[in-house]
Amino acid sequence: MAFTITNHHAEGVQVLALTGRLVLGDGTGALRAAVDRALSGGEGVLLDLGGLTYMDSAGLGEMVGAHASASTKGQKLKLLRPQPRIGSMLQITKLYTTFEVFQEEAAAVASFAGSAE
Repeated sequence: MAFTITNHHAEGVQVLALTGRLVLGDGTGALRAAVDRALSGGEGVLLDLGGLTYMDSAGLGEMVGAHASASTKGQKLKLLRPQPRIGSMLQITKLYTTFEVFQEEAAAVASFAGSAE
């Protein structure tokens, strides 16, 4: 399955739904471009991982880079619905301590309002 990104707005948050396999190459480049566009709009970014079936270390690195980019700009990047395999990867690498992870979109979107400075 090819990697795709669809997006929608939810109460001032850009929700990027990732589908397929996030691997080195087109996938990581597409994610970087989508996150950069979302951050340039001044909105928080929520990565919906519910449709992500596989992610390699490059994909994981790109998510970490996106988080760092958001932090540098004073914005937030959070994760939604990681599949069990992706969730395990986040636990093994201890990235659950870096990312805020949610299972419900409504709760994730509401958390951006609570984190405004």
